[in-house]
Amino acid sequence: LSLFFFELVMPGRITARYSLKLLSPFVLLGGAYWLGTAFEPRTVYASLPELLKDLPSFLPTVILLYTLYTVGYCLFALTRIVLYSIRYSREIAQAYSFTERIHLQWLRWMSALLAFYLLSYIIILFFSNIWFTILIYILTLTVWGILYGCILQYRIPDIIRDYWQPLPEEEPIEENPEINLAEGKGRAASLREQLQEAIVQRKLYLNPGLTIIDLACECGTNRTQLSLLLNKELGLSFRDYINHCRIQYAALPLLEDEEAGHKIEEVALLSGFGSTATFYRAFAKEKGMAPQQWQESIRKSRTRGGEGNGLREITGLQEECP
Repeated sequence: LSLFFFELVMPGRITARYSLKLLSPFVLLGGAYWLGTAFEPRTVYASLPELLKDLPSFLPTVILLYTLYTVGYCLFALTRIVLYSIRYSREIAQAYSFTERIHLQWLRWMSALLAFYLLSYIIILFFSNIWFTILIYILTLTVWGILYGCILQYRIPDIIRDYWQPLPEEEPIEENPEINLAEGKGRAASLREQLQEAIVQRKLYLNPGLTIIDLACECGTNRTQLSLLLNKELGLSFRDYINHCRIQYAALPLLEDEEAGHKIEEVALLSGFGSTATFYRAFAKEKGMAPQQWQESIRKSRTRGGEGNGLREITGLQEECP
């Protein structure tokens, strides 16, 4: 299970060698214990102090080492999964224009539950009562049931795997710094033009599943260079930039006469948002208010200063993200 969780938060990094290095102590200590039972009598210990009294005999030593490694491994796995899932969540937010049901919060608390279960299992093993054995079976069914439900409910889309594909090799750096500077400016200008074409003419942001890799391919670059451009030029992450363009695209339909029949839910989907809830969150972040409040404020502005004043804010932004 820990290797499965590692693969979720570190796709492609879990190799056979890495897995063997982590799990071989369990196999070696377990095998040593069962081999030792051929030479020493097997004892069931009712508590940890009883086990410590029999040290340094072979079987009690193996049991103690197994227990200590298990506790250490639980702490290591839980810490690693939590830290990498937080980092991975940030990567997802930066790389995708939609994040509905794409999160790893369930993975963190599920890992904590599994660690608690395994440690409890070790403690219960020191007791030979039938009721503790029944409790083990109940805990096992409960934990696996919760885990299976989480995997079904929060299944990570396949496109996330594409995010971890290797970046294309960078071009070799020339020795002349002046030439490098000129070429760097030229590539940045070309990338800006490609981005403008993809956003203004082709309106790629209307695709709800747009990723930074998709946009980078359309611009003839990689995700790293595109992300640097967005952060340097606009001070925005990829997701914030795409949502910004979608909000501006949705602005004009929201301000048309009510007779046109444009509902907020329809506008949200037509603007490229995966759901109405995502649209509301992005709109509040962009405008500082709900869509209905913004509609009302613009209509009041129209009434006071004419229709031109009500559309002044949108006109400038539509030139950037029509």
